[in-house]
Amino acid sequence: MTLANMRVTPAGPGVVREGLGAREGIRELTPNAMRAAKRDGWPFKLVCRAKRTASGVEASVRPEKVLSTQPIARVSGTSSYVYFETDIFPGLAITEENPGLFATAYGLLADFVRAVG
Repeated sequence: MTLANMRVTPAGPGVVREGLGAREGIRELTPNAMRAAKRDGWPFKLVCRAKRTASGVEASVRPEKVLSTQPIARVSGTSSYVYFETDIFPGLAITEENPGLFATAYGLLADFVRAVG
């Protein structure tokens, strides 16, 4: 399941089932707001969150301000950063630096096959 194809459910924002979820893009952010946030040390990043709960999975995608000293603040372009909090690894992070054309094409193809399959 990818967050890119999620939709808000009748149960409320953030309460998701397979293929469902809350999302908000960066369209509403103005260039001035983005410049001011970066200047103040809290740049905006498009953050995807998912958490397993007793009733399923809560997930969201939305712009968030992050402290400029956090590793996610240094992610740019098409790079991605995943941070896991588990009982065994309380702070495991994986960064993908500027994925190439093949990685991006594979992701799009996998999403398409899942959507129509």
